Order: sequence, then C-alpha cells, then structure tokens
Amino acid sequence: MRNGENLGKRPPVVNFLRRYALILLLGLLLAAFSWRTPAFFTPRNLSNILIVQVTTGCMSIGALLILIVNEFDLSLGYLLGFCMMLGAWLAKAGFTAEVIIPAMLTASLLSGLVCGIITVKFKVSAFISTLAVGITLSGFTTGMSGGSVLSSNIPGLIISFGQKRFWGIGYCVWAMLVLLGVMYYILEHTSFGRSLYAIGGSEQVAFSGGIKTDRVRIIVFMLSGLFTGVAAISQLGQSGSANPSYGAEMLMPSYAMALLSMTAYKLGSFNIVGLMLSIVVVGVGVNGLGLIGAPYWMEHLFNGVVLIIAVLISIRERRANGTA
Repeated sequence: MRNGENLGKRPPVVNFLRRYALILLLGLLLAAFSWRTPAFFTPRNLSNILIVQVTTGCMSIGALLILIVNEFDLSLGYLLGFCMMLGAWLAKAGFTAEVIIPAMLTASLLSGLVCGIITVKFKVSAFISTLAVGITLSGFTTGMSGGSVLSSNIPGLIISFGQKRFWGIGYCVWAMLVLLGVMYYILEHTSFGRSLYAIGGSEQVAFSGGIKTDRVRIIVFMLSGLFTGVAAISQLGQSGSANPSYGAEMLMPSYAMALLSMTAYKLGSFNIVGLMLSIVVVGVGVNGLGLIGAPYWMEHLFNGVVLIIAVLISIRERRANGTA
C-alpha cells in the first residue's frame, strides 16, 4: 500500500499531526519557554540558539547523507575532536588561519576517504571500519594534546567565524545555512542527489541502472567528513580552545537530528527541510532547559528522548512508504 493511500484512509486530524508534528512541537517549546522566562524570546538569545547549534547542525548534514545511502559513520564525533585539536596544535606551533583552516578541512576529507575505502572497497562493515578510524583519530588527538587543553594563539579569523555576527546572526550560522541550501539543491534537483536516494532504496538496482555506487558511497563518506571539519572550525572559534575529551558526545545528537528530519516535509525520507526544523527544535529545547535552570543532565535526557522518538517515527514512516 502506498503512503498516499495510507494517508487518505486516516482521519484528517491524524494526517495533519503526522505532517506538522515537528512544527507544532517547535511552537509548543517556544510558547512554554517564553512563558517561563522573559530571557528566552529575545533576539540575542534566539541568535545564540542558532550559533550553538552550528556544530551539531553541520555534523547532522553529513550524518543525513550517510543515512540516505544506508550507512552509519561512528567516526564523526572523534573526527570533530581531532580536527579541533589539529587546529589548536597548529595554532600553538605558530601557524596562521590560512594554513590551519585548509589543514582541518583536508584532514576531515581524508578521514572520510579512508572510512569510505575501507567500507566500500574492502567490504568491511561501516560500524567496524568507522569505529576503528574514530579510535585511531582519538589516539592522535590525545597525542597532539599531551592530555591538556590547547588554547594559545587561536587565530582571530577562526574566533571571529565562531563568535561574531552579521545582521544579528553569527557568521558560522550563515555558513551553515549556505551548506543547507547547497545540499537541498543537490538532493532535490541533481542526478547526484537522486543517485543517493536510489542507492538507499536498493544498491543493486541502482548499480543495474548505471549508477557507480561504490564511487558515490565513498564521496558520501568524504562529504560527511568535510561537514564535520566545518563544524570543528566553528566549534574551535566558539570555544577558543580544543579539549582532548571533546567530540564523541556530539555523535548521537547529530544522528538524532538527521533521523528526526524524516518526520517533516517528506515523511519517511531523509530531507534537508526536515533537518533544518530538527536543528531548530533541538536547539530551542536545550537552550530553554538551560535558561529555566534545569539540571545539566536534562539536556542529555532531552536529546535521548528526541533520538528515541525520531527512531520510532522514522521506522513507522518508512514502513508506511513501503521502504522498511
């Protein structure tokens, strides 16, 4: 049974709730936190929500691409920490932003390439290959840091990218919006985007249709790494330092956002519009809990509940679409 037929047989109220649940949740959170504290609904705080979400937001774009082709990359959190530490280590050694930024992006691309080659060419499970690469990156991170937080000589350009604003919106937020716009166009209006969804539907059928599935999957791993590299530049600029223990905890929130994208715009399908809504919803929830004085562990609880709900809804929608 097709998804449209399923929708037609459900009451209109149920169909409305299914299609606009994420928007309704966002409205509910905005109303609740605005009522609890006047500090929430201010231009400055709303801008802060977006700035803080850039790290997980950029990572979630890569996670979404990985999920579209039915893969999973466990190295992204470790890669985030490694790229930040690489940037801080180079800064401590006296290098400028003109060297540090390309080095961080190159390292992220190479990490994705290694994950892609091991997974695709050597037929190793993505869970195993990406976890192995991630643990290796973690070792390099610890080695470069010497077990200490590095914060000296971080270039002003990187600090500005992470902290300064244009028209009240952070530079890093503008960069994330550009990336989201570019990926929306690619996924919705190009043959490469269609090939990703084709591989996710059936790699064998996609290969029979003339798609070079191995090459496309490797490119996806590289893009996922690249977006994490951008996230690392933003986070390094926001924090002004690199902590050797930071990074791994950002993996699951990123995938939670990617999974939650299936509950909006194109139900049951990973999509950029749904991802944008997910980024805002999670950001509003975490920020609001902090402003009302909720314990720190509530942030992890909120992210965990979002992840559970996202998984359950995504499974339901994929079954309704006949893709699971």
